[in-house]
Amino acid sequence: MCAHKRMKKYLVLLLATISFLAGSCISDKEVVYDDYCYISEVKLGSIKREVHMLDSLGRDTVIKTSYTGNNYDMTINQRLLTIENEDSLLYGSLLHAVLVDITYAGSRLAYRIKEDEDSTWLAYSSEDSMDLRKPIELLLIANDGLSTRKYTLTLNVHQLEGDSLYWNKVSEAEPLLQGMSQERALIVQGSLAVLGKKRDTIKFVECSAIDIWNESSTNLPPEANVETAFKQGNAILISTTDGDIYTSIDGKDWKKLNTTQHPGLVLAGATSDYLYTLKDGELYRCRENEQGELDFQPEGLDESSTFLPSKDVRALQMSQKNGSKRLVMVGNRVDEADVTSVVWNKMWNRDIPEKEAVWMYMNQTDDNKCTLPQLEYLNLIQYDEKCLAFGGASVTGKGTRQAMDALYVSQDYGISWRTDSEWHLPKELKGVSGPICSVVDDNNVIWIIANGELWRGKLNRLDFVRQ
Repeated sequence: MCAHKRMKKYLVLLLATISFLAGSCISDKEVVYDDYCYISEVKLGSIKREVHMLDSLGRDTVIKTSYTGNNYDMTINQRLLTIENEDSLLYGSLLHAVLVDITYAGSRLAYRIKEDEDSTWLAYSSEDSMDLRKPIELLLIANDGLSTRKYTLTLNVHQLEGDSLYWNKVSEAEPLLQGMSQERALIVQGSLAVLGKKRDTIKFVECSAIDIWNESSTNLPPEANVETAFKQGNAILISTTDGDIYTSIDGKDWKKLNTTQHPGLVLAGATSDYLYTLKDGELYRCRENEQGELDFQPEGLDESSTFLPSKDVRALQMSQKNGSKRLVMVGNRVDEADVTSVVWNKMWNRDIPEKEAVWMYMNQTDDNKCTLPQLEYLNLIQYDEKCLAFGGASVTGKGTRQAMDALYVSQDYGISWRTDSEWHLPKELKGVSGPICSVVDDNNVIWIIANGELWRGKLNRLDFVRQ
């Protein structure tokens, strides 16, 4: 078709559109016939969304929700005549009927599907929903009936579930990471490292680059309980079965802290100000006094100390949005009647200092069906303001869970633990045998080491880039 005929066709279409749109626009008000013709603002209304989750019986369930589209700014490029959102809408957004508030200078506005030039132009109304599953054209006509602009409106939507974890296998089984009876993953001086026990020696294995691991000997005694290792600031701490506590900066050279041996002492966790330990069936906080010795002070409990864990103890310090801080402690007891882990919380703020805050036992009631089972190689990490737990198979006699068959997520500081289809572990690790350890680095990457294999996981929305 020649340029003359194309222009004639477009003018005929434009005049027809103007006639169609102007039919209901008779007004007694004076009309100013100017050539102003531009869109200045676009706001999205409420957007419906479908999310797939697992119910309490493990069945796939579709949850229908909605969110405020106006939270996603629409960028208007007046030179290229494009309108789109830089931050993509949530995965699962339903765009077949969306209210759109468009502010413009001009007489009338019409729209149609961009990919279909034969489709009918429809009159725009802020009260009528629009189908935005595909890019649309917006035809804006000035008051003089001659000046026009044609914009393209496109909605960007995430193609991956933002609240879903994705995993990549980084390396096959690393020989230096195999044959350990105990393991603890740490981020040491910016590098991924594993502290592990091989026979009667404690080894420090560091990843200097992808697929490059280096092993170093440590001066830790064979009585060191690697599973108690954790970080307090830049320092690593570990307790021994005969009741000593050691500390290190690099994971290789360790120094024993000045304290009396307490056989059976177990490091339980730390904040920036205190260490927390379990000994003689009680819970203590401690830190160095003026003489350089660890000073142990008994902690207040809201329940009997018989509910305190005695093994597999893990702890996380978490910050609440209201400014309060919590220490979440999870572990197991040796009580034969227990089939779930026990959870304790300590919360402090400006009004209640840490040293005065009382520990709260998170009772497992009959109404709470979402509990954390007792697992071998229990892992507890903080991620996306949640507590995540996973591990090996059920402790003997405490259940029938397979190793790494579920990721337990708690958003209420350990009261309830739920699983769903989006928060999951690598399916290839289900049933894995041997030690399992994990750590989260400063880039929100979860590192899991199982059977010497290295896996990298991250929440999709923490890895999204602006489109």
